[in-house]
Amino acid sequence: MTEPVLAAWLVQLEKQHPKSIDLGLERVRAVANQLDLLNPSYKTITVAGTNGKGSCVASVDQLLRDQGLSVGVYTSPHLRHYNERIVIDGEPASDNDIVMAFSAIDKASVEVDVSLSYFEYATLAGLWLFKRAGVSWQILEVGLGGRLDAVNIIDADACVVTSIGLDHTEWLGDSRDLIAIEKAGVARQARPAVIAESDVPETLRATLEALDARVYQVGREWQLHDSQLTLPSGLTLPLVLPKGLQPQNVAAAAVVLDVLGVNQGASAIRASLSTVQVAGRQQQLNWCDRDVWCDVAHNRESVEALVAALDAESSQGACHAVFAGMSDKPLLDMINLMSSHVNYWHLPPLSGLARAAEPEAVAALLGDQHCKCYDSIENLSSRLFDATEAGDRIVVFGSFVTVGALLSQFDQRPSPITPPLNLGADAQ
Repeated sequence: MTEPVLAAWLVQLEKQHPKSIDLGLERVRAVANQLDLLNPSYKTITVAGTNGKGSCVASVDQLLRDQGLSVGVYTSPHLRHYNERIVIDGEPASDNDIVMAFSAIDKASVEVDVSLSYFEYATLAGLWLFKRAGVSWQILEVGLGGRLDAVNIIDADACVVTSIGLDHTEWLGDSRDLIAIEKAGVARQARPAVIAESDVPETLRATLEALDARVYQVGREWQLHDSQLTLPSGLTLPLVLPKGLQPQNVAAAAVVLDVLGVNQGASAIRASLSTVQVAGRQQQLNWCDRDVWCDVAHNRESVEALVAALDAESSQGACHAVFAGMSDKPLLDMINLMSSHVNYWHLPPLSGLARAAEPEAVAALLGDQHCKCYDSIENLSSRLFDATEAGDRIVVFGSFVTVGALLSQFDQRPSPITPPLNLGADAQ
């Protein structure tokens, strides 16, 4: 019998578990134990936070691989291809390898009589493939929260908490104080916990200290001023920061390796971090002489960062926003933050996603602002050229799905587009 292709597996996984989001570690831990994944012989760093996880993960990965080390990286969600979630030594896992992992997970789940969610399958597939590849390090990005997220079945050697914002409040709590407690849950006793934000709720540090973690917070145990980084070990260096990435999230990568005792010279750190690229983070490309910005901003804080970046680079033409997001996100706040920069709004649907806000609902939030609803991403992309002029700015934001879908459409349509770099890295 022929093994099912990856696409067929993904369709099956989306349907087979009763909940799309099913927080808790019992079920996934039972399957991981059956697969002997719980006690890896290699190092693990877990990265949690509301925004900036992908930037931090990519920076840790770059620092380690530039030292010649083998690194497995697990992130979610993906932009365009599922394989982007599981990357080994800079290369996304192949369809065949992921299917092989899914088959092993499916067999183990039957043996322990457990049903797993789509996300739990992805997490276990990453862990299974990293073990099979014999990596030296694995970097795990939390999908939602931290304490009850599937990646937390692994006792990480160190963790990073990038930021605390109001997101996923239905599952994590309706205040930063409550959300901070959930994110702190990835820490372990006597192991480093790096905080990449100075203005965090008191509950974050209090929870980390109650867990007896070794806390390293920016502004306290390490410093970052005007791109000058001072590590806990005392090493000070100026950072050459990648465009579009927040300094504290990039710097935290160097900090977590520093407190783990990884030998890093100042020049090597600077060289590695200056080359980090993360798809969909204030990513700019030229399409038919239009200045296109693609950003996966999907909450207040990330849209604020996008607006600040747009402010820093003036544009002579009109600004067109392509915007679609999930109905459980603060859509009105996101719109209000961006409104003064936008002349025209283009509102596509996100077909097949139950959580997606309908274009007409988004249009109602825009009020009397100039907007147009589309019946498909394909229809929007085919009309975007005629709706804009050379020199205009197009800002695509609202979710990973929005950015990924439009990037795919750009690729499919013959046009003088400059392809984005390093498309393969951070739901939502």
